[in-house]
Amino acid sequence: MSTKNKIYLLLSIIVFLMTFVAIFQNFETIHFIGFETEVIWIPIWIAVVILPLLNLYEIAINTDDINKYYWISLVLNVLTILFILRYFKINLF
Repeated sequence: MSTKNKIYLLLSIIVFLMTFVAIFQNFETIHFIGFETEVIWIPIWIAVVILPLLNLYEIAINTDDINKYYWISLVLNVLTILFILRYFKINLF
């Protein structure tokens, strides 16, 4: 059980760093599900959808444990989402 929180934190850090790499580098452009995107954005979009949900699930289930790794992961996921929204100029606020 103690390694799951570290794995989620590691995945969140990797996705956060991949987001910065995707913002500042150019990659091959492909057509994916009807729209044109760079290759690196596909795993980032998948992780941005799944990781926060997994972190919220673990925080909700493990109420008696200290969840600092899950909370740090969730904060990194939210920051990643904010950077992606800003990069793609999606106005939700």
